[in-house]
Amino acid sequence: MENLRVKQSTFRKKCPIKRVLTYNPEVNYKSYRKHLKEDFEGRCGYCNSYHGIVKKDYHIDHFVPRKVFEKFPTHLHLDNDYGNLIYSCPSCNRSKSSKWLSEDPDIAIVNGAGFVNPCTEEYDKLFFRDENGAIYPVENNTVAEYIHQELSFSLTRHQIAWKIESLIDLVEKSNSGSQNNDPKDILVIELLAYLRKHFEMEIIPNDN
Repeated sequence: MENLRVKQSTFRKKCPIKRVLTYNPEVNYKSYRKHLKEDFEGRCGYCNSYHGIVKKDYHIDHFVPRKVFEKFPTHLHLDNDYGNLIYSCPSCNRSKSSKWLSEDPDIAIVNGAGFVNPCTEEYDKLFFRDENGAIYPVENNTVAEYIHQELSFSLTRHQIAWKIESLIDLVEKSNSGSQNNDPKDILVIELLAYLRKHFEMEIIPNDN
């Protein structure tokens, strides 16, 4: 198949680690935006695009959608439960919307299709990138294929965000050890300063 001919690279370098917050029925989920941004390190939980590159306000996605859990009195807490919230770029949030193949909030996969929580290592195993940052589902995995299609991972915007970040990383490496007096070094320094400012790269971890 075609995917086998693609030079594969890791989908993302790090799985998001969310803090554990005690459920408080008096706290609205929107108030967790700052926590989510920190825990996801400014990245979309689904496509991994960095918010400073996308240049749009990120959304808060309910992993188990409202239309599903609102039918279950035992699951109404999922509306404001931090564990059910995902930091999401506008593209992924709109694409996922209220999609859920089961009528049960506890059942995410039906007949080999459905969504996997992006804050799990299982999610990392579903996708890979080619050398230009395009996202692919792993071969013969119907769950990966479903998520890839439903979240519109084939859109070039995901690839462009990855490419811009890669270019900034390349410029940073070129700037390492420069003497600051060669015209090329000066150009690299000025370009790096512009890119960092324009794409708001200040909170990206050092290991990226």
